[in-house]
Parts: sequence; structure tokens; C-alpha cells
Amino acid sequence: MSLSRSEEMHRLTENVYKTIMEQFNPSLRNFIAMGKNYEKALAGVTYAAKGYFDALVKMGELASESQGSKELGDVLFQMAEVHRQIQNQLEEMPCPTSCSGSMCWS
Repeated sequence: MSLSRSEEMHRLTENVYKTIMEQFNPSLRNFIAMGKNYEKALAGVTYAAKGYFDALVKMGELASESQGSKELGDVLFQMAEVHRQIQNQLEEMPCPTSCSGSMCWS
């Protein structure tokens, strides 16, 4: 292989790598952006779920105080207890990734 042939192969190889990187980088940026959006959405769902079950407990307390709604209050408390147990189980699970901080289970 002559030096010029070697240089040509080197140039072709660099062009292939450059093309791959030009195609890969936008996809990688898109992947990272989608990951960030997913994390934000998950944080929003977590926040909404906490608010929902806090309200559930409050409604259970109010219903338990009423003669006609005592059964409903008991059911609401049971639902809140199941949610609490699920949350405890999630907190005991090992983190599935090396945590970036905000979305770690614990």
C-alpha cells in the first residue's frame, strides 16, 4: 500500500466517522431531551399522586367523622394504606440507575 493510498484510506475513514457522528449527535441530543422530559413528567406524576392520596386521607378523615359515611371513610383509609405500602416498597428497591439526583427512589 503506497503512502498516498494510505492517506486516502485515512481520509475515507475520517469521513465515515464524521458522517456517523453528524448523524448520531442529533439523535443523542434528542434522546437526552426526551429523557429530561420523561423525568419532568415523572416528577409531575409523583407530585400529583402525593396530592391525590393526601386528599384521599383527608376525605377519609372527614367521612369517618360522619355517621352515614363511616364505611366510605374506612375504605378511603384502606386505599391510602395500600398506597403507603407501595411507596414503602418503592423506597426499599435499589435505584435502577446511578442516580442523577432528582428521580432516585429514595
